[in-house]
Parts: sequence; C-alpha cells; structure tokens
Amino acid sequence: MSCRLLVLVYAVVIIGLATQLGPFAYACFSVYTPSTDVQLLWPLNNNYSISIDLKVISSPTNNTSVFWGHMFSFMNTQQGYVGFGLGGDVKVATVAVFGALNGTTTNPNGGCDIGVPFSTTGIGWQCFIIFDWNVGTDYTLTFARQAADNQGNIWWQASILDHSTNSTTVIGSILLPSYFGLLGSESTTWEEYSAATTCSVTDTSAVFSSPYEMNAAGNHAPIKALVTYGNATCPDSNVQYLGGGAYQVNAGMNVTRTTAKQTYLWTQEPPTISEAYASVS
Repeated sequence: MSCRLLVLVYAVVIIGLATQLGPFAYACFSVYTPSTDVQLLWPLNNNYSISIDLKVISSPTNNTSVFWGHMFSFMNTQQGYVGFGLGGDVKVATVAVFGALNGTTTNPNGGCDIGVPFSTTGIGWQCFIIFDWNVGTDYTLTFARQAADNQGNIWWQASILDHSTNSTTVIGSILLPSYFGLLGSESTTWEEYSAATTCSVTDTSAVFSSPYEMNAAGNHAPIKALVTYGNATCPDSNVQYLGGGAYQVNAGMNVTRTTAKQTYLWTQEPPTISEAYASVS
C-alpha cells in the first residue's frame, strides 16, 4: 500500500467554511513520528463494501494533528481511505480516492474538492465533514458501492454508524471510473501524527475491530493481519491483539512496544463481529 500524501490544510476553503483547522494533514508516515500500520489481507477480490469499527480510547483535544484511517484498494490497484482526524481543536471525518472523477456531500458542515490531497501526485477527490467523534464511542466506518451514472462510472459512499445512538452520518460520495472495478483483497489501518517532527508526541490509543467486506460470493473478515508500523524508526508505538479480529493501537512518548514488527495478529479468519473491544476503556 502506498503512503498518504502530505497536505497541510489551514483554511477549510474546500468545504466552504471559515473554520480554522490549523496544521491538519494527510501524510506519508514520517520516520520521526510513531506509527501503527496493520495490513489486512482479505480472502476475496471484487468486494462491493468494506467496513471497520473504530473507537478512539484516548487522544489530545487541541493543538495537534492526528489521524486514524482505513486505506483500501481497488481491482485496478488504485487506492482510497476513510477515517477520523483532529486538526488543531477541530474533529473531522473524511473520505478520499486517488484518481476519482468527482465528489459530493449533502452535509451542511462539509464539502468536497479536487486537488486535496492530490495536488502534487495526480488527480483525485476528497470529502471532509466536521464530525464531533467522541472518545470511548464505537463507530463503524463503511465505504460501499452505490449506483452508476449514465456513462457507467460508479458512485461510492462513505458513512459512519454511531453505535451509541444507532444513527448514521454520510461523509460523502465519490465518483470512480468504471475501470477501477470493485474493491481488492488488501487494506491497511494506520494512525499518524501528520505535523509532528519528533518521536515525543502526546499519547493516543484506539481500537480497530470488526473488519468486514461484502461480496457476492460471501461476506468475510480478513484472513490475515500483519503489523508493520509503517516506515517509522520511532519505537514509541504498539499494536496489541485483543482477539476476535480486534486490536488496540497505541502511540506516543510513554508507549512501550511489546508486539514486534512483522508479527501476524491472526492467520485465519476471525469472527466477523468482535466483542473483544467492548470492555476496553
């Protein structure tokens, strides 16, 4: 999976808001900040929906830039991602796909535009919304195929299910060329400090769980999960397997690594709905 492109977003002109995000960014992992990459290998290609649960356990609330995301790939190898972020003191949710044709959202606190974060590496579209995600709440992030336009290109939609209220929020929809195909058999979760230049960052913790893909041939969880920690040299991060397809990611200056790089969290398909994360607080 390729790394994310660094883009600093200061004024949220892409969503037509006057809100100041501060140093909010999407980035390739810096070798100077801790990371928690986990690569997921799925049993089938040509999936039409992918989802994962995300629960932020602890996080700074201001004066920082941090992001938790799930990056997926299509059959033509192109990539996109969905996730939560904090820029300054503003919480957001976003979806982006490299090589996309268009993007739209009906959320009054959001918007879509070309060129972010693709201004120096090619074309694509990204949608942001201001989304007040809560620490300790379980959310399901889903990216799923919708309908085709009159030229055969496909709309895909990113949404958030809040398990505490059983309510769904749509981030936005992205239009993709038909030749992208459906979703492939690889994805990655990651955590990044996109504006930091040191290993000594504020501690954060989150749980990813219930990874799930839907396919006409049958729905599945990943058959393998491999801890890679991105390309960072910082040892101040750790991934702990909780069982049942759930794992906790910790990063920051007080974190001790107990799971080595290139460790498999699992090598056979776990239950698709995990209860292991429920007791983590």
